[in-house]
Amino acid sequence: TSNTVGSGSDQGRNQKSPTSGGPQGTKSPTARARTPNETTRNPDAAQPAVPTSSAPPGRVAVDAAATGAALRASAANNLGKGMLVPGSEVSRQADRIFRVLSAGHVKPGKGGAFVQAKLKCVLDGTIVPHKFRSAETVETVDLDPAEDYSLLYTDGGLVHLMHGETFEQIEVPREAFGELAVWLRDGMSVRVASRQGVPLLFTLPPRAAYEVVETRLGSREGKTDASKPAVLSNGEALRVPHFVAVGDRILVNTEDGTYYGKAGPGEG
Repeated sequence: TSNTVGSGSDQGRNQKSPTSGGPQGTKSPTARARTPNETTRNPDAAQPAVPTSSAPPGRVAVDAAATGAALRASAANNLGKGMLVPGSEVSRQADRIFRVLSAGHVKPGKGGAFVQAKLKCVLDGTIVPHKFRSAETVETVDLDPAEDYSLLYTDGGLVHLMHGETFEQIEVPREAFGELAVWLRDGMSVRVASRQGVPLLFTLPPRAAYEVVETRLGSREGKTDASKPAVLSNGEALRVPHFVAVGDRILVNTEDGTYYGKAGPGEG
């Protein structure tokens, strides 16, 4: 979750169309922009428009007609950590995007050389090992540079984000965050990579703080386990050291949901 996604497209800033409500424009088919002065939650407010594809952001990112995502040909030998590969290159799941976790060139004693890659689906976190022939050309997904947003609040199935510089607000379906959705928290920083105004990939901070709301008393006498089960304020369960008590704030690795350490004042 600490990787910055997006490959530095030359598209520049997203274009915005002026509206009668202020200087901010419509962000994208999946995200409704609002002016900075629109701070109250209005249940009667218009919901974001349905995108040209029924799938959520992240699943339609390889559908250029639906999202404007650009595909670029790249030699398999040039695959590197953080690059994005459409599902059509990996499996029959063409509506997904995979992020390259690692890629290594292998030259076996017999047969042709190949690239052994470990890929992760950006939607559901599925890890997929895959071999690419060294000589083959692989399509990769180009996104605009990622930008900083802050998470204002979650309202039902929508996550409300505000741009760190323009203060423009967008609404994104919670399911677009995939497996990372359980770690969303008000005030959290979120990196958003888009293509032609459509948010496609979301990156959370590598660690975030949560309160322990349930765990047993910490004692290691007669115990061989170095950890014990605990439940956090967001409802997620994990294992923590025995010295952690109810009411403690701890840091969790958002990439895999594991314990990192106790949170200091104002940390996380």
